[in-house]
Amino acid sequence: MPAAFVLAVNGVTHEYASALPGAPVVPHVERPRRVRRVRKALADGLIHAARVIAPT
Repeated sequence: MPAAFVLAVNGVTHEYASALPGAPVVPHVERPRRVRRVRKALADGLIHAARVIAPT
């Protein structure tokens, strides 16, 4: 529990600091297409498995 609290505080601190007026602008980085393909293949596999084991 204490570790989760520390991580949560660090996350909130980071979000607060990034919203300040003088905060640096971080450009959006486009993910490689390979990551999207892997995610889609995994999602399709999970959907297929769910359909196979679903009760009728």
